[in-house]
Amino acid sequence: MYEVIAQYFHTAKQTDVVRLDGFDEKLTRREEIVETVAALQEEQRKIEQEVKVCIGSSQHAASGQYRVTWGNVDSVKLDTKRIQEEQPEIYAAYGRTSHYRRFEVRAA
Repeated sequence: MYEVIAQYFHTAKQTDVVRLDGFDEKLTRREEIVETVAALQEEQRKIEQEVKVCIGSSQHAASGQYRVTWGNVDSVKLDTKRIQEEQPEIYAAYGRTSHYRRFEVRAA
C-alpha cells in the first residue's frame, strides 16, 4: 500500500495547500503514538544498557529464556563529504541522487 501511494504521489506541488478538515483527532492520535514509541524506545535502550553492563567485555550471555550477543562489527563507509570536497569529479561520476517526499507533522 505504501509503495502505491509513493507511486501515485511521488512529486509534490509546492503551491497547493489542502485543508485537512476532520483530521485533527487522527493527527492528535498520531502524536500520542509518536510519544509512546519514543518512550518505549527509551525503555528498550535502558534495558539494553543494563544488559551490556552485565555482559561487560564478553561477547555472549544467556538467561533462562534468552541468548544475547554483543559482538564487534567492523564496517567501511565512504566519507562522501570528503570525496565531494577533494575529488569532485569522482563524486559526480559515482554520486546518485534519490528523490522522495518527506512527511512531517507540526502543531499549527
